[in-house]
Amino acid sequence: MKSGKIFSGMTCHLIHYPEGTVYSPFELKENVYIEQPVWDEGKLSFLGVDFFKQKIQLYRYFPENQELEMIKELPLGIVENCYNLALKVSPLMLCRDANNKIFEIVWPENKRIEIGQTEDLLFRDGEDLYFSEWYEDPEYHENVIIRDLSTGKIKEKHSGYLIKLPNGVYWKISL
Repeated sequence: MKSGKIFSGMTCHLIHYPEGTVYSPFELKENVYIEQPVWDEGKLSFLGVDFFKQKIQLYRYFPENQELEMIKELPLGIVENCYNLALKVSPLMLCRDANNKIFEIVWPENKRIEIGQTEDLLFRDGEDLYFSEWYEDPEYHENVIIRDLSTGKIKEKHSGYLIKLPNGVYWKISL
């Protein structure tokens, strides 16, 4: 932490529903932050930041054998700050959402794309980035924006929103 202060740390417990079995892949440690997991390719992936070590750590957790594996460790200095730092899928990416209208992929590649103030990444499909954009006029509306990964340019824009079903298929909803 840049302030030099110590915080008690964060961890994540996974509770299997409905029987209530608790899995705790991380120990609680001072100045270690663990973000909520994302589900990708049959595994849970976690973002951790160890402020003592000045490291960003990416983990995969295999629920079937309760195994935790560090898949990448990055220096904390590669990001300006941890504001809006999160894992996104598929493929697994470390990103920073809408910081001053800039969407940033930090890992596994490094890209910065100018986006709208209210855009958030939904997912990546090959070289296409799917964003959700919201606005009010005065009613609430959403758009799906598809941007080119290499240029950031808008390829398509549609009224409505996308939802992901449990089988991984996305459906567009128009109201």
